[in-house]
Amino acid sequence: MQNEIKSITNVFDSSGLVSTVGWSRQPVFVLDKSLCKNRLSLYERDSYLISNERVSVYLSVAENGLSCEVTAVVADHETGSIDARTLKKYMSFGRLDMPASSKNGDVTFTDARVGMNFSNTALKRYIRCEFVDFSMDKNLYINVMLEDGIDESLNVLIPAKKNKKNFYMKRFMPAMKALGIVRCGGAEYSFQSEDSHAFLDWQRCSMSDRAYYHALYCDTQLKGHQFSLCLAGGIGNTFKGSENCYFYDGIIHKFASVKADGSEDKPDKPWHFTAGSSALDITFKPDIKAGHLMSKKCGQKTIIFGKLYGTIQQLDTEQVTLDAVPAHIEFTFV
Repeated sequence: MQNEIKSITNVFDSSGLVSTVGWSRQPVFVLDKSLCKNRLSLYERDSYLISNERVSVYLSVAENGLSCEVTAVVADHETGSIDARTLKKYMSFGRLDMPASSKNGDVTFTDARVGMNFSNTALKRYIRCEFVDFSMDKNLYINVMLEDGIDESLNVLIPAKKNKKNFYMKRFMPAMKALGIVRCGGAEYSFQSEDSHAFLDWQRCSMSDRAYYHALYCDTQLKGHQFSLCLAGGIGNTFKGSENCYFYDGIIHKFASVKADGSEDKPDKPWHFTAGSSALDITFKPDIKAGHLMSKKCGQKTIIFGKLYGTIQQLDTEQVTLDAVPAHIEFTFV
């Protein structure tokens, strides 16, 4: 039974065990990292996906123990080209101090080749990046502002299957509007608030079991309605709280469980997602442009861009029909 939490709650109790688990429409989970009993295995990641009809830009800063990884991906949907780079460095003299909350705090990664910064104010977020020799001698420059579009978001705290000290915490914050510019080599991409989409995927976790994690994301407009989707799994005990949900006109709708049929080893093949008798029946089909699969492996993560087909209809809700709706899927071995 999915457990909706409606008040502020701590991730850990005073002894460092995972406290009340479940999901919420607001960021109610308070993370005190000093109480984490597996601090050196703590994995922290902030990721953004910014897109319009022409391009999708994926940016991520992740910290795992004493190492840090920065990733940038620029996928041109007109030409089919994907430029990407992941850089990793070890921080023997300190950590990045990733914020313990998705609501405030800045993230900054710098070295000789790249500077990436995610900053956060009350109503806006700012993304800045300069990446020298990003891909095939191309330099990457990004200056984008994001503005909140809806009040609700998916917030979830999932315990490990066995170890009560381990946890997975996520905030999926969709339907943001983007304004700014991205330059990759000789190509320039402009984002305007009326035709752009962006979301934050904020994760903090400490898990000892190695597993494949998959996540399907969509954030778009459907005939004048705002629609976003997050179907993910592979980590922890999701009985009381899972990541599976969709947003329609700013309102979140949860799925208790979702069956995902596909293979991480076959990135060119479709994935099929179902829930209930007819609540969810959709297929993700990877895009192929100019004979090339719209896919890229970045460090331990594989990102595939494609389209969604099928229907969603829960009890007492309007049916949502997906017909070639842009989406992407991620695979990570964690």
